[in-house]
Amino acid sequence: MQSQELRDAMAKLAAGVVVVSARTPEGFRGLTASTLISVSVEPPLVLVGLEHESLTRAAVVETRQFNVSVLTRQQEFFAERFAGRAPAVDPRWNEVPHHLGTNGIPLIDDCAAWLECDVTQVHSAGDHDVCIGEVRVARAGMGNPLVHWDRTFWTLR
Repeated sequence: MQSQELRDAMAKLAAGVVVVSARTPEGFRGLTASTLISVSVEPPLVLVGLEHESLTRAAVVETRQFNVSVLTRQQEFFAERFAGRAPAVDPRWNEVPHHLGTNGIPLIDDCAAWLECDVTQVHSAGDHDVCIGEVRVARAGMGNPLVHWDRTFWTLR
């Protein structure tokens, strides 16, 4: 099977869009992801998939913490920015409206939801790591979610 065939097939799976953030001694890191899965309610666990080469993945694995900002339709620019497809000033967080979670890791303002997590497990899976996080803080926000489907951003109504 060719990797493009898998990409084309997976493009037909609608997914929520989030920014996963982490903290290092050098500063904050963040990346756009469409892999956020609720694994368990008791205990509260979520799964994120992070590319091996990502600085954010390295920070998550090293510090054993990450936050998740669930983006709204109005925050498409942040999805593009943290995916590296929109202009960004280094560091990326300077021009992003955000606040710090109780763990000192950034959360983007005005999102549909926010999670603060401690890493409990990391599993290598191909070119990504699967990181399981125990949710320490979960808050619901407002707004229609940003959804990625067929290589385009959408929302639900």
